[in-house]
Amino acid sequence: MKKKVIALVLTAYMVPVVSVGSGVDVMAAKGDSGDKITLNWQSYDSYDKYQKVVEAFEKENPDIEINFEEVSDYATKILTEATAGDLPDLINCNTGTTQILANAGALQKFDVDALKADTEYKFDDFWDVAERYCTYDGDWYSLPLDGGNYGWVYNVDMFDKCGIEVPEDGFTWDEFTEACKTLMEHKDELGIEYPTIINDMSSAIDTMYPWITEAGGSYLNDDGTCGWNSDETVTAFEYVKSLVDEGYVPAIEKLGDGYDALITKFNAGQIAMCRVALWNSTYLQDDVNWKAMNAPRANDGTQAEVLFLNGIGISSSCENPEAAEKFIKYLTSEEGLALYLEDNTSPQIAVRQSQADLSVSMFDESHDMKLFNTGLEYAGYIDLTETFADQQTIIGQYFDEIWHNDADIKSTLDGMVDQLNSLLAQ
Repeated sequence: MKKKVIALVLTAYMVPVVSVGSGVDVMAAKGDSGDKITLNWQSYDSYDKYQKVVEAFEKENPDIEINFEEVSDYATKILTEATAGDLPDLINCNTGTTQILANAGALQKFDVDALKADTEYKFDDFWDVAERYCTYDGDWYSLPLDGGNYGWVYNVDMFDKCGIEVPEDGFTWDEFTEACKTLMEHKDELGIEYPTIINDMSSAIDTMYPWITEAGGSYLNDDGTCGWNSDETVTAFEYVKSLVDEGYVPAIEKLGDGYDALITKFNAGQIAMCRVALWNSTYLQDDVNWKAMNAPRANDGTQAEVLFLNGIGISSSCENPEAAEKFIKYLTSEEGLALYLEDNTSPQIAVRQSQADLSVSMFDESHDMKLFNTGLEYAGYIDLTETFADQQTIIGQYFDEIWHNDADIKSTLDGMVDQLNSLLAQ
């Protein structure tokens, strides 16, 4: 198992029971001395995000202590500990990591039937989409903690000047094109450079996933092979390319880290609308009259957006799994998540449906940021497997050929799929 972990863990972070304690008696695990159980938790996040929850848990459970360590180079740390066979008790799992670590044998399974039977925990309150991010081979290896999705915002004053009304469900592709055309016709009056910018973000998947999904493309075929060379996928690329060709958006390029650069241009009035990551949305300035809107959708109504979701799991080397599960259940409970989300300066998606409003509570209601929660109904991502990080790399390389080297769309996607299928077959 160690060798498998070493090979895979570093890849995962290069890019949010039977009971797991079956047969383990928590009090016995403390030893005859009555010392506290100490659970080691390492994370790429800072402690201040979790401090209130940890302190509340320790107050209710004085026999358990959480030893939190913020690690600047999380991948290297996990790799070193995997080599020594001494992983932390609690492991943060970002998108794709649950599957890689579960496949490597580094995580313990959760007994979902037991979690569902606990009526106070309310397991069914989690958004359905969480299952994709927290499971591997049909079993849950992490529980949902937080995350973030994308949404669109627009300059209300600019839209009003042009007489553009935003549909409640978002623009269809045809309506989006028409809105871009109208904005471009008034560009000098508005002072904009372009209506919007569709940029190649830090992961090329993030840019095209919504358009491909809305066109009817599916990442995986029914037989488990990659489907991103389908006619529908080609249609998505052709549509985005048409926006470039018409001069409604500039050529696809990487702008900074892919997020803040767009917001900077939006705040400066250089574009009239843009796609925004929830975790960066606090950079939107209040002196700009802006509102959120639903993502553009296909003409048949199909809608999609990208969601990243983080979880937390119990390592396979944890010596006190019942105590670890007790803490994770508290952290991801209604009580624990309320403490975590309230006053959080970095907006996070509430993984529980009943707490959706908490994720955007820092925004004035006039901005309609609740639409980010509505977006969870159509948000998702590609299927996550143990080769997820390698798939990201390959997709980025081939998409770059299309956007930056003007490569033929269909033949380029065919070449990409050949390489992806080799990974998916592993």
